[in-house]
Amino acid sequence: MRIYQSSMTIRHLREFAKRYPNLMPNILLSYALLANDLPHFMGKNRSLFQSLILDSGVFSLQKPGARQTPEELYPKFKTFAQYNPGAWDLIFNFDLHFGLDSYYKNLEYQIDLEQAGTPVVPVIHNIYNDDADKIIARGLPVHKTVAIGQCAGRTTLKNVKPVVMKLHNAGARIHFFGSSEYRLMAKLPIWSCDSSSWAKYPSIGVLLFWNPKNDMRFDKTDKIHFPKYQDAKTPTGCIYYRDYDYLKDFEEYLGSNLNFTLADMMGEEADLNRAVANMLYYCQLEKKIEEQQRLLGFVLPE
Repeated sequence: MRIYQSSMTIRHLREFAKRYPNLMPNILLSYALLANDLPHFMGKNRSLFQSLILDSGVFSLQKPGARQTPEELYPKFKTFAQYNPGAWDLIFNFDLHFGLDSYYKNLEYQIDLEQAGTPVVPVIHNIYNDDADKIIARGLPVHKTVAIGQCAGRTTLKNVKPVVMKLHNAGARIHFFGSSEYRLMAKLPIWSCDSSSWAKYPSIGVLLFWNPKNDMRFDKTDKIHFPKYQDAKTPTGCIYYRDYDYLKDFEEYLGSNLNFTLADMMGEEADLNRAVANMLYYCQLEKKIEEQQRLLGFVLPE
């Protein structure tokens, strides 16, 4: 299992490599949001991560205040993908349309990109109809990867399992966009997924910890809150760090793995340090999901 950590910066990547050099994260970058540090990902710092994939960034165009139109973004994305193929392990389709009837609209972009020499990953936005059958009948791409994108109800196991199993049985490697929930990923033959939570949680003071002593839950993830301000409210589903029963275990985990102290989670560099700690959580979560998948008989490619 690969969890691609999205919205990555080279600063975070270097700090993680310095503190935990034996583990390399997987990285997803969005073309629409590429920053000035891109050359570092494609060049001298390529050895700091395992795999690098490119998303078009069309999801960002759906948000208010988007700085580009689809008509402006697409030709630039197409040219960039065409002339930088070796930098990316996978490039996703320009899936502009997210509706249940979006297959043929997005297929037009896919065909155009394929004809330009870019074998993009098709993205499904309807898990309830025969879109998966259409992709299989057309023939899987050379990389065998198919993505499940935005679709209402897709994070409910009974809804998404049929399409995942159909694709898996056809030989596809399945990428699940925008979610890395253990309760779902560990029960399905999903090859990869992505998440930006490693970076979002630190801004509200939340750290993620796989607690091996948490025997009562299938997902052993604890969300520990280190507030930026004394009167900050602890988010729903999180535990204020002073009330956390396993704080000593968490402190030992931070120290032995990253040479952090609890004070580092609240100091001047707290946002950076929290993000690095969450990066380690997601790298370790890959292995936890993979272990459970194997118990269910799902042995997926590396």
